[in-house]
Amino acid sequence: MGANTANTANTANTANTANTANTANSGNAGATSFVVADRIDLPFVKDFEVEQARVGWLATSPPTVCPPIGPPHFQDSKVDPFFAGWQVLAEFASTNWAAQSPVADGGPHVPTGAGTITKSLVGGDALLVEVTFPSAGGPATFTTWEVPPGGARKASDWEFDRLLRAYLDERPDAMGEIVSQSNEFLSYFMNLLSMGPVSHPATTKVMQAASLMALFASQYWKNKYKRVRPAQLFPGLMPPIATPGHASFPSGHAAQSQLVYRCLLSLLPTTPIGGGSQSVASMFTVAGERLARRIARNREIAGLHYASDSIAGRILAHKIYDQILTPALAEPADASPMKIYRALIGLARQEWT
Repeated sequence: MGANTANTANTANTANTANTANTANSGNAGATSFVVADRIDLPFVKDFEVEQARVGWLATSPPTVCPPIGPPHFQDSKVDPFFAGWQVLAEFASTNWAAQSPVADGGPHVPTGAGTITKSLVGGDALLVEVTFPSAGGPATFTTWEVPPGGARKASDWEFDRLLRAYLDERPDAMGEIVSQSNEFLSYFMNLLSMGPVSHPATTKVMQAASLMALFASQYWKNKYKRVRPAQLFPGLMPPIATPGHASFPSGHAAQSQLVYRCLLSLLPTTPIGGGSQSVASMFTVAGERLARRIARNREIAGLHYASDSIAGRILAHKIYDQILTPALAEPADASPMKIYRALIGLARQEWT
């Protein structure tokens, strides 16, 4: 028994870091990862005149005395995409991000974060999730309803019904994507656009930043709502990967993939190519949107998220983009609270010209 418990430790760690891994593991896509070995008896620095090949100070002067010969500062172009994302996140944290809730906002007297999630069906039916806070500072309550066209709403377990159908009908076919996207999914967007950290370094940094901003905001709201995971209420769903160690609502994967999509779309040229009417932007408008939704949907098929979690994640991403990122670019450069983000957007757009 003890051995089995020990063997599952690394699996649990993987689950808890899944969303953060999106911003780290994808950095290796299209790049080179290596370890540099050195000789013990003849270190490289002592090989012939390598020791004299210095940048920054003279061989006869201590570094603290000699003026710099090389770059006087660390160039922005050398900042790793992963850490560039964190630098943008620091700016994002100073904005009104916490006012952007993942639900369709209620009336003026409704607590921030309370509201309704709606899933519209072909034929006019609507599936609702009503989100309320019974007590101030307490967890939210989620009530599901079904509303036929022109009829009164009635209580329904539609979210669980759909989770069961997804498990039985779709999970075997989706398993490859479920497992692959559990650790990172930015490489899917890179592959869709035939790009990577080497060919489009600034674009990669924008993607990392978008993923981190959405993750940051979604974790804040997860802690507010404290919605239990589907498999905790319905263990028979048996997710094929470990259930992450944080609340269900909103879906971090949905928020991250949707915000990455919106940010990428803003970079792409709209000029038609190949003598036709399609541009890179028009192609990505369709394919990128479907990819973002597919990533979120796979988490539902895996039994990790309710459908309303995914919808809420997309709502959150749209609010972040429309209410924070767009104004940050529209304001005068010296007045913008997100100067690093503005600079990255400018560099990233140049990569697509």
